[in-house]
Amino acid sequence: SGALLALSTAPWSSAASEMPEGQPLIYRSTASFVKTATKTNEDALAVDVSWNTIASAGIITSDQMALIYSLAEKKENPSLQSGIFKEDGAAYVSLFTAIFEGINKDDVIGYALAMLDEITDSDSRVASFFTKVIADSKGAIDPLKPLYKLLSRSTPFIVEKASVLMAKLVGDVPPMECPPAIVTILNDHLSKLAQWVVTAMKEVHPSEAAESEKTSAAMCGLQSLVSTSRGRAAALQADALLPLEALVTASSVSHSSSTVQLLYQTLFALWSLSYSKEAAAEMTHSKVGLIAKLVEIIKGSQKEKVIRVALSTLRNLQGVGKSNDMMVVNGLMPVLEALQARKFADEDIPEDVEFLYGSLQSNLLGLTSWDVYKTELESGQLEWSPSHKSEHFWKDNHKAFEANECAAIKQLVALLASEDPKVLAIVCSDISEFIKHHPEGRRIVVQYGAKALAMGVLKHPDPTVQKHALTCVQRMMVINWEYLNRS
Repeated sequence: SGALLALSTAPWSSAASEMPEGQPLIYRSTASFVKTATKTNEDALAVDVSWNTIASAGIITSDQMALIYSLAEKKENPSLQSGIFKEDGAAYVSLFTAIFEGINKDDVIGYALAMLDEITDSDSRVASFFTKVIADSKGAIDPLKPLYKLLSRSTPFIVEKASVLMAKLVGDVPPMECPPAIVTILNDHLSKLAQWVVTAMKEVHPSEAAESEKTSAAMCGLQSLVSTSRGRAAALQADALLPLEALVTASSVSHSSSTVQLLYQTLFALWSLSYSKEAAAEMTHSKVGLIAKLVEIIKGSQKEKVIRVALSTLRNLQGVGKSNDMMVVNGLMPVLEALQARKFADEDIPEDVEFLYGSLQSNLLGLTSWDVYKTELESGQLEWSPSHKSEHFWKDNHKAFEANECAAIKQLVALLASEDPKVLAIVCSDISEFIKHHPEGRRIVVQYGAKALAMGVLKHPDPTVQKHALTCVQRMMVINWEYLNRS
């Protein structure tokens, strides 16, 4: 909790001054989650709620009924509503708490959530009244608990709005005068929300996520959560990057409208997280090769909003660790050159393209072929780039594989256990080339355990993998391999 308190709400910087528009493992059945058409705040607020009946049932008092009607009369103007709310903040917090605790009807809950969402969007200072009620009661009254319980409801709109509101109400840094015990309560709510979001995203398989109302609701909550530095810290602690990376991977193989929208939401969340130094560092060391995926998305997408947020994410990652080298290795420069020739309605895209192109030029000029190969090898995301097929590369660089106690050889051997057929084929080819060009190549690769793993790869069903694995094993088994009949 201390780490969350220490973070302050940082202004948006680097790639953009404000957030762009848009909303954005274990898998369990989500059959109980009710599928509905997309619902908006306007839809929810169009419901005619009989507050008189609710007051007659004793769920709210007559005074609270007057309060809700005073807001309802101004529902077309959230800025006026926020002004009314702030005139008697504690009373309005008590009103909404009573509604969320005492009413089960979806239409009424949805109405109240939509109204509060509009009010807090109009003036974020409204959130402080919820914190103040907790502080003034020394934690005895917690208006956030009923909201958290709404996350278990089966109606997507209610779950989405409850998660978004929770993020807005606990995401800001508590005031300096806030007692430590109250800060702990707020931090606990923030951590619980982050855990709920991540768990909800993991409950749906990435290949089915684009059509899942649950994923959509969780994603909206996540986007609200990561809009503040405290929220980003909580999301990172809850391992939010894992399901986001899985969604990026799944979304890159489909171009349906729902998949494109989910991809945009996912990239939007990653872009927000990239403002955190810790998250940016993790993103550059992603096991799924996140930078390579982002380059691939920019290259293949026709949607400007997707291109924009992917470019902005790379811009934020620029200069973090070896990210610049990884961008060059994964072919971002020619992609940027192609984008320079295109016309975009979005002014941010050309700006980000020029920034990245200029920043990466020096990296491109300073990279040797060995630097490029080494960076690609360290990422574990191998492509059939020129180095793998170049006779000159292996003649010039075979001795470099001995550096740092044969670190590159160890990495190649480790990748023989990869589940990616393309990676397996390339690794087998590289080991074959190393044996061919290094006088002690056969002994070195066998010393580090390549033989047994390569023989296992011979059983792979992919014919291309089999072909390269066979050559690799032959060169390890036969001392005078150059006499082999190579077709």
